[in-house]
Formats: sequence, structure tokens, C-alpha cells
Amino acid sequence: MQFGIVGAGGYWGPNWIRVLKQLNVLGAVCEASPERMKKVVERFELDKTSIPQLNSYDTMLSMDLDGVFVVTSPASHADLAIQAMNAGKHIFVEKPLADSLEQCYKIKFEAERLRRIVMVGHTFIYHPAVRMFKESLPMVGKLRTLYTVRANFGQYQQAGVVHDLLPHDLSIFNYLCDGFPDNVQADVNPYQDVAYVTAKYGPVICNAFLSWGYPDKTRKLSAVGDKGILEWDLNNTHLLFHRKWTEATAEGRFRHFDEGTQKVMVYDQSEPLMNEALHFMDCIANNKTPLTGIEDGINVVKGLEQCHR
Repeated sequence: MQFGIVGAGGYWGPNWIRVLKQLNVLGAVCEASPERMKKVVERFELDKTSIPQLNSYDTMLSMDLDGVFVVTSPASHADLAIQAMNAGKHIFVEKPLADSLEQCYKIKFEAERLRRIVMVGHTFIYHPAVRMFKESLPMVGKLRTLYTVRANFGQYQQAGVVHDLLPHDLSIFNYLCDGFPDNVQADVNPYQDVAYVTAKYGPVICNAFLSWGYPDKTRKLSAVGDKGILEWDLNNTHLLFHRKWTEATAEGRFRHFDEGTQKVMVYDQSEPLMNEALHFMDCIANNKTPLTGIEDGINVVKGLEQCHR
């Protein structure tokens, strides 16, 4: 298979150049900015390969490619994806699927009409630790709460911290809860760089703390149940299961139990981006619906739109 990348010199494009080049399936790179194109050509030594470096999207779409990785800004996702599908290509779209639900449904309509596969880049669903987290959830008993921390002194994006970071956490919540939240609410500071988000899945409450104004890079996921707490720190190659829980007494008080902590090893250390690429290729080869397909992308955008009401 051969794939093209549009937006190759942007924030996420170089990651996909590296992965697809490593898999020997990189068929073309497209970048409108000469400065950005120069940087990726030098970084990945593309001038020493036969991989075309293009500034014209139409030219790339005229090539014999199996699919296109759309890694531009979300506002352009729908137009670029629809153009590619009409040119006979399958589509991988970085998160979020599009800038609005209206655009998401346009992508869905064209994908169904043209019978093209569309996969959305919800990267953490392909992380072995998140997969192990889902397998290990029964350890906590009846699930009560999920919460995430996604904070860093990061790059400010014009769309704001919710639109930039929350797709990761919503996709994780949807994956772990096997559904879509009843409602999503966000409390965002005036500078759009810190947000507290609550998503409700029936009796399960999910909370996300998002920040670009945090001194350290922190990525954590925790699940609290009536029999313990499961925790994953992105810096670790294992999960932690804390045998800590509370039980209500007849007198209306609470008894606290603490039976220690155990490691839950994650032996699979494969790279999420590589797993995504291989899954996309498998879906094309075998005409399968991606794990993170159009409906998953739509559900995440629904949550983002609820946050802005």
C-alpha cells in the first residue's frame, strides 16, 4: 500500500512521515508552506528518496495512492477528506474528525456514498496501556468515576484548550464506558488555557483537567470503583491497582479499607501511532470498520459542541 500525507509539515505531520516511512508505505507528502516542507525534507532526508514532495493537493490526489492522511487544522478536514474520497482514496483524519457536527455528517455521507473507509486518529485507543486499562477495569468493582489529567506548559492553539486536548479524553471515556455521555460540561478560564470538564455516562461521572499553563507534563488516567482504584501514569510502563475503597455503615458513616497496591504490567510496548497505521491498513485490506471510525469521531465532536453551549 501507498499513502499520502497532506499537512506534512504541520504539528502532527512529521510523526506520520516517520511512521509511514518506517513501514515503507509513504507514497507522497504534501505541504503548502515552503519553509515547513524544507524542514521535513531535511529531517527525514526525503531528497534522498523517490517520495514526491508536493505543494499541490490536486497533484497528490491524481497519484495512485490507497489513502490519504489528513493532518491539517480541523477546519480543513472535511473539504480535504471529501476531495480525497472523490478521488478514490480511503481517509485517515487526525482528531477531531471535523470542526463541527455539520461537517462530520458531510464526511459520513460521502464515505457511505463512495464506500470509502474513514478512520479518526484517536491515538490513545491504540495505546497498549489504555487497552490493558480497559481489560483491568473489573478489578475496581462497580465503576463510579473516571478522571484524567492532561496538563503541560504547552503550545497554545487558537481553538482553545478544550478543542485541542479534550478529544483525547472524550475518546478514552467513550472507549472505557462503551458509549457516549448523556451530557458534557466545561468550565473554562477566560484565557482558554485551563478547563475542568465533566462528562456523565449514566451513574459514572468522568472528569478531565486540561491545562496549557501547568509547570510539568502530566498525563494520568484513573478509575475509582467500589473495590479499588486503577491508575495509569503515561510516564510508566505499568498500571497501579490500589486496593483502597470505602463502604457506608448503618450509621451513615464510611469505613475505609486499604490493602496495598499492586502493579499491573503492560508487556506490550508497541507504539500507538504504529498500531494506528497497521489497523488502518488492515481495515482497507479486509474492508473492515475501524475501531475509531466515523461514528466515534462524530461522538467526540458532539461532546466538544456541548462544551461550547
